[in-house]
Amino acid sequence: MMRKENVDAFALQRPLQPFEIRLVDGQRFRVRNIEQFIVGRYHLAVMNSKGVIVTLSLGLIATIRPLLPRRRRA
Repeated sequence: MMRKENVDAFALQRPLQPFEIRLVDGQRFRVRNIEQFIVGRYHLAVMNSKGVIVTLSLGLIATIRPLLPRRRRA
């Protein structure tokens, strides 16, 4: 189970380092801008790739990891 402190470690970085949230069911949410998410005590609201805001229970988060910089094509 993910704790709020684990999420805050990514959410409070300035400048924001893009990160990916992976849920226990395999869903993934990529956060690239500070405007895409908000962290509460027990839940996280995040905007998905279609612009829809999804509310997630912190207990359903399996992993959070930094996103690697995008590669530029030659």
